[in-house]
Amino acid sequence: MSSNIDFTKSLVKGRIAETIFSQMLRDTGEYTVLEFGYEKIVPEIMRQAYNHDNPVIESLRVAPDFAVINQNTKEVRLIEVKYRYRLDPSEVLDCAKKMHASWNPSYLFIATLGGFYFDEIENIINGNGYIKPFDAVPNELQEKYLQILKDFEKVNQT
Repeated sequence: MSSNIDFTKSLVKGRIAETIFSQMLRDTGEYTVLEFGYEKIVPEIMRQAYNHDNPVIESLRVAPDFAVINQNTKEVRLIEVKYRYRLDPSEVLDCAKKMHASWNPSYLFIATLGGFYFDEIENIINGNGYIKPFDAVPNELQEKYLQILKDFEKVNQT
């Protein structure tokens, strides 16, 4: 398989993880989910021909995917979403460190075939890559969205 096809599959899996994350939170009725990341912000800035070496532009390149507002507490969190086939603490730690350099505080959500995980990047770094199971959404609802992820993987393994 060509590396372009592998790259495209990786992009699609990332978009599926983002969609599952946003729809799952919206489904609770407790969160406002706003798209925030690089793909939404930077293309317009790049069309304006700003200097690519600008530190602000570089910071936007690693912008979290979503701003999520808890409708009860009004707390706003910036959240990066990743898809991984399985959880790898060293990879989680690397991602948290990269985010920490530009977006602190921020949070990381990881969708895997074994479940969903979520934590503040500072906690992930202090825990040497440990990330907590996601608990902001009831387990029954998580299972429905996890099945979507599993069904997608099953289709793509054939």
